[in-house]
Amino acid sequence: MKNFAKDTRKTVKLATEIRNMLNGMCSYSKHQNSYEKIDEKVQNISTDMEVIKEKLDKIQNLVSNTKSNPHEEGEWTVIQKRYDGSVEFHRNWKDYENGFGDKHGEFWLGNKNIAQLTSVGNHELRIDVEDWDGNKRYAVYKSFSIGDASTKYRLSISKYSGNAGDGMSFFNGMKFSTYDQDNDKSRRLNCADYSLFKGGWWYHGCWKSTDAMLNGHYTHRNNSSQGIIYKTFKKTSLKKSTMKIRKV
Repeated sequence: MKNFAKDTRKTVKLATEIRNMLNGMCSYSKHQNSYEKIDEKVQNISTDMEVIKEKLDKIQNLVSNTKSNPHEEGEWTVIQKRYDGSVEFHRNWKDYENGFGDKHGEFWLGNKNIAQLTSVGNHELRIDVEDWDGNKRYAVYKSFSIGDASTKYRLSISKYSGNAGDGMSFFNGMKFSTYDQDNDKSRRLNCADYSLFKGGWWYHGCWKSTDAMLNGHYTHRNNSSQGIIYKTFKKTSLKKSTMKIRKV
């Protein structure tokens, strides 16, 4: 991205120098016909330059927007995004395995994809959450990965920092559960199918006062169990969440 921006600036600078050179030629031209022809070329080049610059700016903005946060250093891969409840997260095992939703809207990247991405090298996870009043918090886990299908996409997570509170370390070592695959430690319930949650996650038991559970059935504010939950930040459901990973 930095190289692209640099090349864009070089292109515009070069075109500007050419235009200035031609303007100089116009100033010193002694023949009216020659002046008019050169002036016409200058105007055409100026117009073309503006069109080129506009297109380059659009391309640069498009490339910038493919990054989950253009102000972060390094590339992030977004694995979860929620903000309006337009995509239902109470899904079966296959959906969570393969991924669902729209990459331009709400989505889950897919457990097999996340497992593949984190299978080589070390990765960190960043979680960004926002409440209904626009207050934002984040949590970073410097060590994050999930196992493959044979492990039931077991979570490995540690080394928290941030201001949202540590809502994820409790799930370290847990298998993923959905309403049709109960892999949690609760003897009485399938937490993923329990009416208060309704969403796939790395459940331990069904609840703890400091847990995070970002994939519950979307609800608006004042729900203390269902929806986007990050209890070390707020005891009730949140408006937005994003989970993203990068290699470190």
